[in-house]
Amino acid sequence: MSGLIDAVRWQPASFTGSRTITQHLTWGQMLVERDIRRMPPGTAYNVTVPVLIPAGVDLAMVCAAVGALAGRFEALRTRFPRRDGRLVQEVLDSGSIPVGVFSGDGPAEQFAAAARNLDVHLEATPFDHERDLPMRVLVCVHRGVPRALVLCIAHLVADLQSSRLAARVLAEMLACRAAGRPDPETPESVHPADLAVFERSPRGRTVSDAAVAHLRRQLNAVPLDNFAAIRPVTPAEPRFWRGVLDSPVSAPMLGLLADRYRTSTATIAFAVTAALLGVVAETDRCGLLLVTGNRTTAPQRASVGTLTQHMPAVVDLTGPAFSDLVRRCWSTAVRTFRHGRFDPVDGWAVLAEVSRERGAEPEIRCFFNDMRGAPETPPAAGPLDRDVVERALAEPGFRWTDRRAAGSSFFMEVGDVLDAPGQLRWTLLADTTLLPPDLLRAVLTGVDRLLLRLLDTDLLLSEVGEAAGLHRGTVASH
Repeated sequence: MSGLIDAVRWQPASFTGSRTITQHLTWGQMLVERDIRRMPPGTAYNVTVPVLIPAGVDLAMVCAAVGALAGRFEALRTRFPRRDGRLVQEVLDSGSIPVGVFSGDGPAEQFAAAARNLDVHLEATPFDHERDLPMRVLVCVHRGVPRALVLCIAHLVADLQSSRLAARVLAEMLACRAAGRPDPETPESVHPADLAVFERSPRGRTVSDAAVAHLRRQLNAVPLDNFAAIRPVTPAEPRFWRGVLDSPVSAPMLGLLADRYRTSTATIAFAVTAALLGVVAETDRCGLLLVTGNRTTAPQRASVGTLTQHMPAVVDLTGPAFSDLVRRCWSTAVRTFRHGRFDPVDGWAVLAEVSRERGAEPEIRCFFNDMRGAPETPPAAGPLDRDVVERALAEPGFRWTDRRAAGSSFFMEVGDVLDAPGQLRWTLLADTTLLPPDLLRAVLTGVDRLLLRLLDTDLLLSEVGEAAGLHRGTVASH
């Protein structure tokens, strides 16, 4: 816990679980552990989620709810010691979660700003996975009243969906305590230790073998480089930049288009991303790594763990129309998500083998990730308010959020804006030798322009660049 701001007072939230168990890592944990090893030493890999505290809930009740949360989900009371030179997951049946308390009596705006800074600090503080439990909590107490908390969970035990689930369950527990009711029922779920046993079973191996065979086919089919037609330019400093666009109009437009094409909003977002990538890469065929949530059953959806994996997908951009791309993206996504779970050791071996056979590593540097908690947006009840859309296009909510020395060629994400329900957040991390900052910004601001034009007509894919505002000069300038 060293390095956290001194103004925070720490106290334990005790928990009791049903068992202690030591088991091999799950496939998802293996992937995250490899990511961590590739990061600079001391890099944090955590997720923070804010939770409002209902009126009538005091600090003792918050700590009791945090302990109950850790008791319910084994992932949140797991350490990762080494046994015979390898990491294992070790679930504890009792212990405590560190709960920090930040108190302030000043103006609400000043207190909220300090709390946001502590959130950033909390997320940036790494866990010692061999010794620490993978969760810590910060409670923000304003003028003697607990107002909100920040739940910080290590990626090694929980992907984004799981962290959000843990936050929702904690919010439900706090609401029950405020109302004097018992905690909500515990649904059937899959604990990581049990998942590891399944993955090593004959049935688990069958699941993995089928997925690895699909992975091999995709690695042989994707281009070696999506940006082969582009001449790299001098990079910005540092080389990889991330831009963010918060949109109040993307969600209803995605919903209307999904209703028109009788598909999901996730498919429309995937197709829009692939179409824009095709424009800036000047290609009619691309490879995208899709993030597979792997939550096809009710117990999986009720689980906290690292279920997410990546699978490459080939996208045909020959069209001719956007509607053709939508159909292809839907079938591509279905095949991808059907084969989303596999042993990463076998996956890495196949990648190395295919790379040797093809003479270079296939395209696995471009990503699309739909991070929304509730992806399906119902179509708007009435016609789209064009004035609202035009204002959003005239004053896009764009900002730069990250600049780093390493990253991906093209990593597009779409997610919720937690403090602005109904808005969507588009995020693009890109290599500035391929997408200079002006072009990266133009891609993000072009999303809503493209969606609006698609509501008017089924564009040809050759018209996507102009519709998105990626005029020939903008693209050719790089």
